[in-house]
Amino acid sequence: MAKIITVSSYKGGVGKTTIITAAAEILASRGYHSLIIDLDSNCTVSRCYNKLFQDITSKNLLSETVTDFKGVYPAKEYIDIIPSCLENHLLNNIMDMQLKINLQKTGLKEKYDYILIDPPGHWCAHTRNAVFASDVLILPGTCSSLDFSAIKLYFDILQNCCIEADTYVCINKANSKTNEPGIIEKYNAAFGDFLIPGSIPDIKSLKRLTENVNYPLQQAVKNRLEQYIDFFIKGDTSCLN
Repeated sequence: MAKIITVSSYKGGVGKTTIITAAAEILASRGYHSLIIDLDSNCTVSRCYNKLFQDITSKNLLSETVTDFKGVYPAKEYIDIIPSCLENHLLNNIMDMQLKINLQKTGLKEKYDYILIDPPGHWCAHTRNAVFASDVLILPGTCSSLDFSAIKLYFDILQNCCIEADTYVCINKANSKTNEPGIIEKYNAAFGDFLIPGSIPDIKSLKRLTENVNYPLQQAVKNRLEQYIDFFIKGDTSCLN
């Protein structure tokens, strides 16, 4: 039975795709089979794996009878993807639980070790579907007051929704030279045990990974990412309730 992990945010530009891509690549290197579901009409992670403009997409997964779903495409060894499309944002009249229901109907939960979901960077029907289907939620933010405020607002929204998923805040794109003064301390004070220890560094090689999924990461960078991934795969049972 797959563990379903969603990387979600209340605004764009926080590195959702970087975390999704890095997680898929590291899990694949360990021999785990992962399915990436791209729900964002920006199609960023679909572009990473060269799966733009496919005939069947996550739009179909959310909107059609899916007992015999044909929209899963091989991306790399141990990684498959259900890509998104530009029309995905036109889907508004869908139940918040439709993705959870359809993942069960299709048998995809039984087929993979992990399902990684990349929803839009705002609160909408697609994001709610991802959130309510998830076992683990990762909320990334950069070292700016705007991102901090966005995560705080989003965290409160999720708390009010009685989310059952294990939920973690992740500091992304950290750089000691450019971080806003005191921002790390603000994250620690606001989120406590929900904050993943440490931060993901703001380095060019991670950006290159989303441009070329075959880009070889430096071992030190890979080690840092693996620590993060191990935390939210094996982490504690904290949740918003």
